[in-house]
Amino acid sequence: MRFFTIIFLLLVLQRHHAYGQAASNLLSNNKTPAETFSEPLKTAFPFALYKTATEQSQNLYNGRLYYVYDARMEEHQFFGDRKWQKGAIYYDGQRFDSIPMIYDINRDELVIKHFNGDPLLLQSEKVDYFSKENHNFKRFESGKEISPQMRTGFYDILYEGKSKVLVRRTKQRQEKIVEKKVISLYPEKDFYYIRKDDRYYSVRSKKSVFALFPERKKELRKALRDEHIKFRKNRDAAIEVIVKAYDGSETGKK
Repeated sequence: MRFFTIIFLLLVLQRHHAYGQAASNLLSNNKTPAETFSEPLKTAFPFALYKTATEQSQNLYNGRLYYVYDARMEEHQFFGDRKWQKGAIYYDGQRFDSIPMIYDINRDELVIKHFNGDPLLLQSEKVDYFSKENHNFKRFESGKEISPQMRTGFYDILYEGKSKVLVRRTKQRQEKIVEKKVISLYPEKDFYYIRKDDRYYSVRSKKSVFALFPERKKELRKALRDEHIKFRKNRDAAIEVIVKAYDGSETGKK
């Protein structure tokens, strides 16, 4: 959005310059106002910039209208906060900054807000990556960058070094009846994958993580204790510390 603000300011300044030049011509060339202001007002350049800017944004704001389902429910289908949060998107070969967005992790869909306030659904296959609430999501295709057992979609890159940790954030919609009313529930479940030696392994418990690094188990346990992190209370941080410590020990070994 900063880009469009700059374009707007350029348009205002250029138009101000054009009218000033026109007034100067009126005084120096003895032209009538009609003759002077009927000439091109040198706005071709800023309008060309504006046209370029709008053409670039047309791809981003050309999605389908998104219907916000279960809007009145206490629980919701979005990652993090259900409010619009600004972030960066790399879409259809272009990067866009400060874009209001929400991420539907029940359907694995990214939604942005149009200028007029309408929620628009982006085409997932055109989204390379996006950042939201200090999380970086990237789209991976099953069988290419990730294992065939992992589904195509957006993964939160928790850690990236010699090894890598990816998390697929999900919510599965459930229903229950309370006083003859249907209530929608959205319990969240995260799926963790660690890449070691160019292969991804699914992990969930502390035991399954340490099982990937049997020769380093003792020092990795110590690294976790030193950070005062409880695995069950903060699985994200615990797995990141363990894998990062493993990469560090492997580098030191060399």
